[in-house]
Amino acid sequence: MKEIQKRSISGLLFATVILGAIVLGPWSFALLFGLFSVFILREFYKLSKTAGISPQNNLGMVIGGLIYLLTFLNAKGIVQINLIGISLCLLFVVPAVELFRARKNSLENIVVTLFGIFYVAFPISLFHFFVFPDFPLEDKYDPSLLIFLFVLIWTYDSGAYLFGVTFGRHRLFERISPKKSWEGFFGGWFLAVVIAFGMNQLFPSFEVWFVILLATIVTIAGTFGDLIESMIKRNWGLKDSGKFMPGHGGLLDRFDSILFASPFVYLLIHFWG
Repeated sequence: MKEIQKRSISGLLFATVILGAIVLGPWSFALLFGLFSVFILREFYKLSKTAGISPQNNLGMVIGGLIYLLTFLNAKGIVQINLIGISLCLLFVVPAVELFRARKNSLENIVVTLFGIFYVAFPISLFHFFVFPDFPLEDKYDPSLLIFLFVLIWTYDSGAYLFGVTFGRHRLFERISPKKSWEGFFGGWFLAVVIAFGMNQLFPSFEVWFVILLATIVTIAGTFGDLIESMIKRNWGLKDSGKFMPGHGGLLDRFDSILFASPFVYLLIHFWG
């Protein structure tokens, strides 16, 4: 089977599972992305071992999972918690545990463990505030913004690839990702804006300027997310984060853009109101 066919089939199945879980309701959404947060963390920690680092895999995944769970329960209105305080306390467990491990590169082990939680668990946990937009007033589930976000990310990725392959001449960041081009960047952004206008007809509650700004933020932040993951993999001498999806690589390869875009989208909806 040709590479493009494998990419298309696995990408379609991946998108179907994600959108299906989001549309089905809050519990299927919470379960799927809870599993994603743990498995992406596991994948990230596994990558670091190629560089001789020994992160606290299990503890990192437990803390990341707890942060995700507490955020969901908070956004759903089930429990009232001080998430920031609890999260900070949990993070301080990592250096304390490292005292008893007797491993080499202790500082690197601590940093990679904490960075994995910050890099993966926190951005995915913010999804809860996208699907519960009226938090903390009520727990009404509205998946439209999260669907918007994923569709725009996928649209930009596809547009950047197609425009880059067809018209790419000027390298965007050759030192980190030799194949990315400015033509791909602007082509992906243009396609994302067009799709945003189209989707706005399905979700008319969003203002026109909001969807344009959303598409632009997703494009810029998603590009940085992709480049940052490429930098990490290049630093550790790797091409893909795993083999979860044929033709796409690992889960982290599929989530790198949205992980970096998520906090900026959160800021947008927070200040836009």
